[in-house]
Amino acid sequence: MHDEFNPEIRIEEAETPPSSWYTDPSFYNLELNRVFYRGWQAVGFTEQIKNPHDFFTGRLGSVQFVICRDANGKVHAFHNVCRHHASLLASGSGQKSCFVCPYHGWTYGLDGKLLKATRISEIQNFKLDEFGLIPVQVAIWGPFILINIDKGIEPQQQVHNKIVENEWLGTCSELLTTNGIDTSLSFVCRREYTIDCNWKVFCDNYLDGGYHVPYAHTGLASGLKLESYSTTVCLLLILFLMPLYLFLRHYMYAFLRLYHQYA
Repeated sequence: MHDEFNPEIRIEEAETPPSSWYTDPSFYNLELNRVFYRGWQAVGFTEQIKNPHDFFTGRLGSVQFVICRDANGKVHAFHNVCRHHASLLASGSGQKSCFVCPYHGWTYGLDGKLLKATRISEIQNFKLDEFGLIPVQVAIWGPFILINIDKGIEPQQQVHNKIVENEWLGTCSELLTTNGIDTSLSFVCRREYTIDCNWKVFCDNYLDGGYHVPYAHTGLASGLKLESYSTTVCLLLILFLMPLYLFLRHYMYAFLRLYHQYA
């Protein structure tokens, strides 16, 4: 196994990873802990919570999360589990003034504070303020909502957008900004698909430079200029570039959604 990713190696010299990287559960767990749980991940769009009391839920690896906007307009992210018996707290998306556990009725404000826990008045030394929802660090870049569940990061601290941009996108941020990715996208809908494969298989398919398109997508291929496609390696990302309007129309939403869902 290589100790580090080397962006200086040209695409033409790339080697296919061993099959175990796609099938070995221990390698998958390594990816979760070393990559997806240690950095910023895009999990949604600001338009999903544009109004106070809006919320949506999701999953990053094995971590269930909930994103919400409180009555004062502040965005919060939490582990989506009750502090009592770890029941899933919320599902789907919508509007709520509070989160109520469906198991025992523990009630939390949109700021994560435990507001009510039934039949605990006689429990000694029980303090409501010590049993709020466990927060997750959250930030916004352009239209994207990002979370970072690294345990070593102080939760809910204010994070400057430039810091998030550098940590999440690295050297690719200027390229994406130049192409309007942080200003021109609008949320339309959210769709989920179950794909029976390792997450990298989906990404490999997307990053093959359009190699499969003439054979697997004959109808789509007739409307594309495949010679304009290119693959670029940045420090933190590999970008598959094509004319911007096609990129946004055909791939952006599906790629971002599936990337974090099956990570």
